[in-house]
Amino acid sequence: MTDGTPRSLAGENPFPLALWAEAVYSRRAIPATLATGSPAPGTGSAEPGLLPHGPRLPLAPPPLHLAPTPGSPATLADPAVLSALLHYSYGLLQHDLTPGGWPLHRAVASARCRYPSELTLVSPTAAFRFDPLHHQLIMQTASVTSRQAADPGVSRFAVITSRFARTARLYGDYAPRLCAQEAGMLLGAVHLVAAALGLRTRPGQDQETLHGLCANLLPAGAEHPMGYLEILRPVKHPGDRSWPPPDLASVLRARHSGAALFDPEPVLSPKALLTDLGAALAAAPFTDFSCHLLVQRVTGFSPGHYVHSDGHLRQVSDGDPQTSLEQIGQTEGRVSMNFRSTACTAYIAVRRGAAVARYGADAFRRLHLTAGAAAHLLCVAAARQGLAARVHNGYDAAAAERLLGLAPGEETVLFQVAIGTARPGAAFRVPVVF
Repeated sequence: MTDGTPRSLAGENPFPLALWAEAVYSRRAIPATLATGSPAPGTGSAEPGLLPHGPRLPLAPPPLHLAPTPGSPATLADPAVLSALLHYSYGLLQHDLTPGGWPLHRAVASARCRYPSELTLVSPTAAFRFDPLHHQLIMQTASVTSRQAADPGVSRFAVITSRFARTARLYGDYAPRLCAQEAGMLLGAVHLVAAALGLRTRPGQDQETLHGLCANLLPAGAEHPMGYLEILRPVKHPGDRSWPPPDLASVLRARHSGAALFDPEPVLSPKALLTDLGAALAAAPFTDFSCHLLVQRVTGFSPGHYVHSDGHLRQVSDGDPQTSLEQIGQTEGRVSMNFRSTACTAYIAVRRGAAVARYGADAFRRLHLTAGAAAHLLCVAAARQGLAARVHNGYDAAAAERLLGLAPGEETVLFQVAIGTARPGAAFRVPVVF
């Protein structure tokens, strides 16, 4: 620790190469106080990361459905399109009324609902920070003298940044891993919602472009650049597509991670689950990953190990994968959740060796964007079938590599997503309506 800040948050590089060993393999960076919900040592108890000051622009009420505008190409100049893109990517969708629970849930999963990510629209003349709580935009910077000349409808980039301190309050030096995971999921969310609205995006990981977009935008040391999506001219005739589903808005409102204790019902899930998983992964913004599925209870599929790669699903081996699930899903010598009742569990693997050789320490950020975007699509596909999907880091990365047959020293699992039929929980949630 330095001046009360976790050491991994203090330097200019938030993702040193040591994070692969500490956060992905050993998980030593997770503080013991996490079990009690107490702040991690040295992080204090004040809520960090207030939104910037600036003129506020109210957004139109988000629509109940996501679909391209009939008769004309989608554009952010349409208030309904702008509102829908922001709300269904990272807005508040559910309100938990249970006392002592996490009251507000956004469109993507987040560790303990800390939501460290920030979403900013960057136009040629200004930047607009999204405020999900009030469903508004805050104009951050402008190179023009007239407020009317700064129009979020001409934004060319959606930029994702992260306030590590929000998550470090509970997770200490493990925060960079969780923040990188969520940034990837948010990138996948923006990409997905844009496609449903008829917008086109080009997701980006390039560090030089990212820092250029964030220049003079972020408070020093408080926020880290993570990723971006370029907003392109829409396609006039998008053609037939199997993903995203036409009922995406209702699916996103229904998406959840299950109860605090993930203990699904041991029942068969519909055959369409794997069909939707395949369609979702085929539409992922990045392609340099593989998804391993340990299937237990899916109608029409025998239990076993399946791999989705290059747009195809193939079976690697058959037989009950329970033993492998419980060997992989170890935390400090014990199984970290009830894998015996899941429908299937997904493991998203990336080529760490090649990425580190090419990008050095920045491979950590890049590969978590890749894997996180795919993980969000898995969660959405599960929600379409009425299932819960829990992103859970309680796994042994070395055991996963061995039991899934990954290339030694080259491939690494970055996400474990358990999918199943959730039991009724104690929480009572209602939709958020603006």
